Amino acid sequence: MSEIKTQRLLLRPFRQGDAEAMFKNWTSDEDVARYCSWDAHKNPEDSQWLLDYYLEKAKDGFEYRWAVTEQGEDEPIGVVDVTEITDAGKTAELGYVLAKRFWGRGYVTEAASAVIEELFKCGFEKIIAVHHIDNPASGRVMEKCGMKFVGESSRKEKMFRDDMCTVRVYEITRGDVL
Repeated sequence: MSEIKTQRLLLRPFRQGDAEAMFKNWTSDEDVARYCSWDAHKNPEDSQWLLDYYLEKAKDGFEYRWAVTEQGEDEPIGVVDVTEITDAGKTAELGYVLAKRFWGRGYVTEAASAVIEELFKCGFEKIIAVHHIDNPASGRVMEKCGMKFVGESSRKEKMFRDDMCTVRVYEITRGDVL
């Protein structure tokens, strides 16, 4: 997996030792987890389990997940990744999360835009992203990345539960950026 540099950020592969920063910076934060598909982690072991999952997927060849760090710093403050690949490998669903203390700085837009560009270089034809209907700030990020609103859908609100929620769906195609 390649590193991606932006004006202010370095997106890098996750590595052993990142779990403590993940727990401290975002996975344990109820405000961050509110609109994510996962619940806030109760202890560092939960974040270690998630990191182990990330590392195992990377070892198996999954190259579409980056730890977000500020340039000059090594501590992960978030993640941008592909959460699903469909349409015979032509469509990627983008996900992102950032530590609350970094909200409002444009970091997610900067990181997600760079990842969208990278995904098109990797051969994807379309990138989609969804946000919980009660989280319009995430939709603004998608719009700033050049994505267009295409409709609403239902999906599970949280993993391992049956509760459903409404999400807004955005997309961008390779043709939109050429």
